Amino acid sequence: MTAYQVHLFDAAAGAMVEAELHDEIAEKQLIDWQFQWRPAVQTYMKRLVDNGIGPADTAWPQSWHWDWRGKMNEVRGLLGHTGYSVVCRDVTQGMMRLDLASRRARLDSQAGQDLVYVDYLEVAPWNWREPYADAPIYRLVGPVLMHAAITRSVEEGFKGRVGLHSLPQAIPFYERCGFTNLGTRPDEYEGKLPYFESTPGAAEAYLKGELK
Repeated sequence: MTAYQVHLFDAAAGAMVEAELHDEIAEKQLIDWQFQWRPAVQTYMKRLVDNGIGPADTAWPQSWHWDWRGKMNEVRGLLGHTGYSVVCRDVTQGMMRLDLASRRARLDSQAGQDLVYVDYLEVAPWNWREPYADAPIYRLVGPVLMHAAITRSVEEGFKGRVGLHSLPQAIPFYERCGFTNLGTRPDEYEGKLPYFESTPGAAEAYLKGELK
């Protein structure tokens, strides 16, 4: 495992703080998910229910059912998959699983070329920016992970090309990252999740800090 120094914004302190980007999702991250993330999600969903908000509402967390231990077990030992995590003050603040081998670009200008596919990307629930959530403790966790995905694409020789399917709640984030929305297809996720892709030009702009 390699750890890279990154920075997050501590909302309470109003200042940037040091954090680490790990190029793996280790047992420590899965323990944090199980014993810290999951209880926080349950508490948030109870708050929604207390406010008359049910699973059909757009405010309901669309990743609430994600099982990160199961997701990592699915790809354990597969060379074409890897994970990243963000840790601050010894607590996991975000995780991302990547597919480096099985996807190809769809955009007309990039069609058929290799890309890094983001299988899953999630930040810890206490960092969510949702209507019924408390103010996030840390900001920039998602951008740090997206920077890592694009950087990995460059390192793999894919020129920053990244693809992913987005949950509806995350669409504004990927639009801010400069991704192109290619819409839905009936043969993927029951036609419910739009597919996004980043071009080398958009990736370069993101790495330069021109997009956030």
